[in-house]
Amino acid sequence: MAFRASSKIIILLIILCITAFSVHAQKEIFPDSDLLDVEEAFAIDHIVIGPNEAIVRWEISENYYLYKDKFVFSSKDFFIDQIQFPPAVMKYDEFFGLSEVYYNVVETTLMLTPKNKAKTKGVLEVSFQGCWGGGVCYPPTKSSLNISGL
Repeated sequence: MAFRASSKIIILLIILCITAFSVHAQKEIFPDSDLLDVEEAFAIDHIVIGPNEAIVRWEISENYYLYKDKFVFSSKDFFIDQIQFPPAVMKYDEFFGLSEVYYNVVETTLMLTPKNKAKTKGVLEVSFQGCWGGGVCYPPTKSSLNISGL
């Protein structure tokens, strides 16, 4: 009986050592293999800078990028009169072919008019999509931004 219990302990220790080694080895060989949550990879924020003007900004984590043509803006509260994007970088992407993408930071300027003139606040819906440079793309992501002060 003692032999059987010690055999189980030895087998358990071997399994734990192999598991610990494989996790450690994966971290050493692929140090950036931990995918960030979409909110962490592409941190979104906004600021109202004028009576009808807002900037939506993404801070893009290192080794990540956003597709220019995957941005979608909509609102039940505002007319979106104009959207200005900064110049993007051309990249051959294994998922979407030749694409315009953004690294590090992207700021879009939107001209917004409230649908109800008496209201200066509302919700702006934003959709975007990006990838990790290691070969993983996120599904399109939607965010709701509470805009006030227009």
